[in-house]
Amino acid sequence: MVRPLSLAQHTLYADLLDQGIDDLFDPEMPENGSILVRSNRAGAPADHAYYQGYRPAAGDAGRGQRYARYLGRADDPDVVARIARFQRVKTVRAERATTVSALIGAGMPRPDRITGRIIEALARAGLFPDHAVLLGEAAFQTYDGVLGVRFPKRPQRTRDDPAVEIALRDPGRVGGILDALRTMDPSFASGPEDLGLCRSATGVQVAVVGLDQANDETSDLTGILIDNPVQSLVLHGPGIPVAVPAPERHAVHALTEARRGAGACVNRVCTERARHLVEALRAIGRDPAPTAAILEAATRNGS
Repeated sequence: MVRPLSLAQHTLYADLLDQGIDDLFDPEMPENGSILVRSNRAGAPADHAYYQGYRPAAGDAGRGQRYARYLGRADDPDVVARIARFQRVKTVRAERATTVSALIGAGMPRPDRITGRIIEALARAGLFPDHAVLLGEAAFQTYDGVLGVRFPKRPQRTRDDPAVEIALRDPGRVGGILDALRTMDPSFASGPEDLGLCRSATGVQVAVVGLDQANDETSDLTGILIDNPVQSLVLHGPGIPVAVPAPERHAVHALTEARRGAGACVNRVCTERARHLVEALRAIGRDPAPTAAILEAATRNGS
């Protein structure tokens, strides 16, 4: 049975969501590095600032090795601003991570570590929350906070499901996905038979759906998910802002997948997700939402 979140939990979640993504990442100076200011010799006009970081995973045999990059004179206004920005990102991430840990400790769902790292890598690359919509189990896990409810024991994804599924709102962004994935695992490669599936050497899969790649039936189903998504959070690290399908659209899509007969396990998972979402929408007074989504889906399918 669906139960409401406590006011404290819902408030913490809403506060994280309101903060957005602006202070979570610095593409030029990743937050796992540090700032070093070296004093100059006596009589020199100023100290000098350096960023000390770690080489990324992608395409670098020395990945993980520490390096230093010169930023400039420590009294240069631009350098001062860059250092302040870097320090703010570190502070914001630490504060948010504390809140995320509290929410997880209170029982809100989180992804497994690999799934969380993938989603964070895609967000760092600029895909979330504006250019892609998170789908599947990872999206379903975020609806507790979106709807302000606590779902009962939830159905898990099947063994063959990708760790992460996303639908692109901007197909022009597809080229950056593989680069983003390789920052966490350089073994990621696109499939020779399915360019929308990226797979690592250990078998981790990321499925990418772009409307320009889909057949008519899949395009209709994807369109239902992509239109009017809602903002949400994945409870990993500092809390990763993402876009997910509106819950009523996710429910209709899940029911459609179940009717397509993809297998008993998939049918059960999809049916249970849809049932939980419909029950939650009713609990918060949004009874008409699933019906409206069903009517829209029928219109798209011409039925």
